[in-house]
Amino acid sequence: MKIMVCGKGGTGKTIVSILLARVLSEKYRVYIVDSDESNILLPRLLGVKPPKPLIEYIGGKRDEAELESRELDIASMLSRAGLGIRLRALPDEYISYSRDGIGLTCIGKVREYGEGCACPFNILTRILLKNLVLDADERVVVDTDAGIEHIGRRVEEAVDGVIALIDPTAESIETASLLKDVSLSLGKKFWVIANKIDRKVRDILIDKARGMGLSIDGFISFDEKIIESCLLGEELRSSNALEDVRSIAYTLKIIE
Repeated sequence: MKIMVCGKGGTGKTIVSILLARVLSEKYRVYIVDSDESNILLPRLLGVKPPKPLIEYIGGKRDEAELESRELDIASMLSRAGLGIRLRALPDEYISYSRDGIGLTCIGKVREYGEGCACPFNILTRILLKNLVLDADERVVVDTDAGIEHIGRRVEEAVDGVIALIDPTAESIETASLLKDVSLSLGKKFWVIANKIDRKVRDILIDKARGMGLSIDGFISFDEKIIESCLLGEELRSSNALEDVRSIAYTLKIIE
């Protein structure tokens, strides 16, 4: 199963991606695909050395039209003997492993002034996921960029399920509503998870989401340990939020 974690900026996609991967790793071999072109904190929060960006494996950033036209060539470059892409078969410098065995690969980051947009990263993400071969005991969690750029580049078509994160803001709920429409139109599994929630806003959030045609499938509580780890740039450890994600994963049968 390949699961995208999506939502507006600031909803906690990177955190939830790591927590979900940690929970999944208790039963499966798990990989995180970092497709967020701006956030550089994921490796530190996972406790690994940053892997070399996968965009460099195909020769660096290219024009979007060139990437689109060379999809088969790029997929072949990333695969072994034309048998599909397997993340564990990537060269060592392009994948890093955490202490609990979670593999991390990074699509690429915008690092230089004037280097251009992030479109090539989303195209490469789609090519990677579309041609990815998983064994029955493997799972992939995709940490996406903020907002809905990935919709424009059709990344959703290459995954099995989409998690839309919301927080106590109207903007996050409206973004989730759009993600729902796209995901269901493609026949994908779709879940809404509310993150960084305390009891004061829970009922208001439920009502607001219902008004947008959304049912919230799970709640992750506000967790000061998470805030501290993000501030210090340290590895995420056991926390109340982790237990919330574990409960959600079993309830929604993301873990079976």
